[in-house]
Amino acid sequence: MKPATVRLILLTLMFTVLPIYAWEATAMAPVNTAAIAEAAPAVAGQAETESPIVEPFAFEEPIAAAPAAAKPATTQNSEPLFSLSVLSDVHVGARNSDSQKRFRSALADHAAIRPDSKLMVLNGDLTNGNPADNKALMSIIDAATHPELHAAIGNHEFYQMWATPSGGQDVTKLNPNWSTPQAISLFKQMFNYNQLYHENVLDGYHFLFLGGEQYRDVDPSVHEDAYLSPEQLGWLQERLANADKHSPDKPIFVFLHQPIVHTIEGSDTELGVVQHEQLLAILSSYPNVVLFSGHTHWNLETTKQVNQLEFLAVGSSSVAEVWNGNNEPEGSKASQSLVVDVYSDHIAIRGREHSEQRWIEPAFVKSYPAK
Repeated sequence: MKPATVRLILLTLMFTVLPIYAWEATAMAPVNTAAIAEAAPAVAGQAETESPIVEPFAFEEPIAAAPAAAKPATTQNSEPLFSLSVLSDVHVGARNSDSQKRFRSALADHAAIRPDSKLMVLNGDLTNGNPADNKALMSIIDAATHPELHAAIGNHEFYQMWATPSGGQDVTKLNPNWSTPQAISLFKQMFNYNQLYHENVLDGYHFLFLGGEQYRDVDPSVHEDAYLSPEQLGWLQERLANADKHSPDKPIFVFLHQPIVHTIEGSDTELGVVQHEQLLAILSSYPNVVLFSGHTHWNLETTKQVNQLEFLAVGSSSVAEVWNGNNEPEGSKASQSLVVDVYSDHIAIRGREHSEQRWIEPAFVKSYPAK
């Protein structure tokens, strides 16, 4: 049995009642809660293969830790221009109280440590793309204190593809009553997005959100990887060139649920992105790019989730279930995500352990301009 199949079955057992969802838009529009009420059954699971990189969560320039509700730590003794939060793999399920509790706790923790944050990103795998789970997700979000929200679609947003008529799931055959266009349409309706990928500009900083456009019903070889069309890659190249032209001294933040293979630890467990060579070539032309991904669930504290390449690659672990360096669920209370503090000449990326409300040390600091 292939590793990807083994992991899909593992996650099926693990998330039988735990799903996910994501978002997208050039300017955030009101959430379309009515659209949640119309879709299909439920699904779960996650497929990925294995193999690591080396070195634990390493950083270039460590900075001092900050207490839970204290001011952000910095090397320049100055306040950040703004902060943002990056969460992924929250896997909220309508019938999974633990997933809901973890997401609520993470949102409350972010509100406490960065009350003036300007942006929150949910980087894929929010539910399993079915109405009940999506309603549970939105109910938690609506009840929480949070800044402007943006999101990217993950592979679990297509998981209604495995739904059975009884409301369960069968990962051995696709649901004939669900399809890639339906999954993408539901995703866009939920958040009033015009298309699957989009740009947001905040205080002169550019945020680009990418997303997979096909699932296994279109092409079985896609597996759990992100399929990026020529149109999306062309759009990305154009937006990067524009951001680089207008803000050459600023980082460019890019979000995609799946990591590019061989970038961060855990990213070589599967292909990750179908067009990984093209995407790598595009991003490598812009050293100010910071690429955030989720998908692997790998522990921020014990594996290397920040890696300086031609651009900076960053993994955000998982709010719902943290995995170890053997590509297995830890079965712990661990729940992790990131805080990014943006300064005029550098950024500080900090891992956060929500179950204990503590920072994962050290933080990673990168100076700009990077050219």
